[in-house]
Order: sequence, then structure tokens, then C-alpha cells
Amino acid sequence: VDDEPLALRLVETFIEQTPFLQLTSSCDNAVEAMSVIREKQPDLVFLDINMPNLTGMELARLLQEQPGTTPKIVFTTAYNHYAIEGYRVNAVDYLLKPFSYEEFLRAANKV
Repeated sequence: VDDEPLALRLVETFIEQTPFLQLTSSCDNAVEAMSVIREKQPDLVFLDINMPNLTGMELARLLQEQPGTTPKIVFTTAYNHYAIEGYRVNAVDYLLKPFSYEEFLRAANKV
């Protein structure tokens, strides 16, 4: 989930390159993502934090409030000051943009 098209495409590409991950959906906003996550119930979500209307952090909190629909979350953001808050919502990892495939893979392996 990322509102920046290039960042979204990069994560899609990294997922496609990773044998143990399967891309089930991608969204460019957190409102749409909430609906897709409820429907598809993915195990893992790569989630940007700074998005309009509903932030990634707000989406993570909403997901935590709904038992049975809480995937593992790896936050992706250009702002490191969100790191502590990210771990408060039980994020698996926190990737600071721009990140490499190796950093992405390290985060994905934590699941």
C-alpha cells in the first residue's frame, strides 16, 4: 500500500522476485487497502505511513481493532521519526525509503 506509484511498483517488483511471497493485491491508498485486506486476508502487508485521508499508522490501528483481519505489517516510509510509533502497533519491521532488495528480503524473512 503506497500512494507513490514508483514506490508501489518497487515493492511489487520485490515481491515478484521473492519465491516465498505472493502478490495478492496492491493499493494506492489506505481506505481501499482496508477493504482489500478484509476481503483477501493477506498474511503480510507492506504499508506506507504518510498517505492522505487515512495514514498507514491509522490503518494499522484499525486492523488491530478487528480480530481475525490483522496481517503482519512492514512499514515503508521516507521518515524515520515514525519508527517507534510503528513498533507500538506491532509492526514486523520498518523500511526507510529508499530501501534495497536485501533490506526488503530481511524484513520479509521476519514473518
